[in-house]
Amino acid sequence: MARSIGMAADATVFRAVITKTYDDEPVTHHEGPYGSIGAARARVSFWTNYLADTDEETGEKTGTSRASGHVERGTVTWERVA
Repeated sequence: MARSIGMAADATVFRAVITKTYDDEPVTHHEGPYGSIGAARARVSFWTNYLADTDEETGEKTGTSRASGHVERGTVTWERVA
């Protein structure tokens, strides 16, 4: 997914922190940075919906998921690289 790198100094950025559970083992990873809180929230929603639990008999979603997450805010600090 393409990112806009033309951010101003001290720009506020957001990242999605997502915890997925596989075989009862939680794994946390980060996605971003994003220029808006909505984009980061969308990634949390995507993974929650993608890994939603379903009833084995009916195939209906149960309301639980093997993924959860939250959004973090940060600022960009640019420095010259030699």
